[in-house]
Amino acid sequence: MASIVIWTPESVYGSQAIVCIAQELVNYYGSDIKIVEATKQAWNQAVKEQDGLKRAVDIYLKQHELVIFLIDADGVQSRTQRQQEPNSLINRIKRVVAQSNDRALLILIREELEAWLLADCLGICCYFTQSDETRNKPDWIKFALKNQRGDTHLITEAEPGGKNSKEYLINFSKKILKKINPKLKDQDLKKRQYQESLSAEVAKYMEINQQVINRNSSLMEFAQYFSKKADINE
Repeated sequence: MASIVIWTPESVYGSQAIVCIAQELVNYYGSDIKIVEATKQAWNQAVKEQDGLKRAVDIYLKQHELVIFLIDADGVQSRTQRQQEPNSLINRIKRVVAQSNDRALLILIREELEAWLLADCLGICCYFTQSDETRNKPDWIKFALKNQRGDTHLITEAEPGGKNSKEYLINFSKKILKKINPKLKDQDLKKRQYQESLSAEVAKYMEINQQVINRNSSLMEFAQYFSKKADINE
């Protein structure tokens, strides 16, 4: 069985969510691929030394076919600023990827993990209603379609700190909660709305299909490595 290492160093919750999505992609394509999670703790340990990250990747590649790094794209201005910093996270990864003989790669999540979750708004509804049956209810289907963005990678911040996919998902979660209980008080709404710590649980309710994959360009890029037609050893 082939195996792929998923390394999402920015967030423990994000890492768990992406591993969940990766497994759903494996199931969707019927691939014979094992998903291995490289933790944030492993990242922190690796970057303590100058060549630590390269050594860590080399160790992974002795047992696994591919290492995929994933970090948030964070909008054009934020990304440009990070790329100008020699020791930024993105530049550390790029240097290691360049020395990996194409066995390590970097995918920028456009524009944040929440943009991937928003590729299936009905799945988000299922999480907040805590029922897969929500997918079969006409009123929820109509509600989800009304809020579904065609290309979720276009939900971007105009400037650092501006509106983005995370804010879009928070607002969408409030709409869902109000639909479930119109009498919900503001303080309770804030407690129950989407937050990053819920991302892995929300991801479990995603229904991966080609339409969902096509709604985000970086999700499409990620998905190709789990297709049973893809040769990850190339």
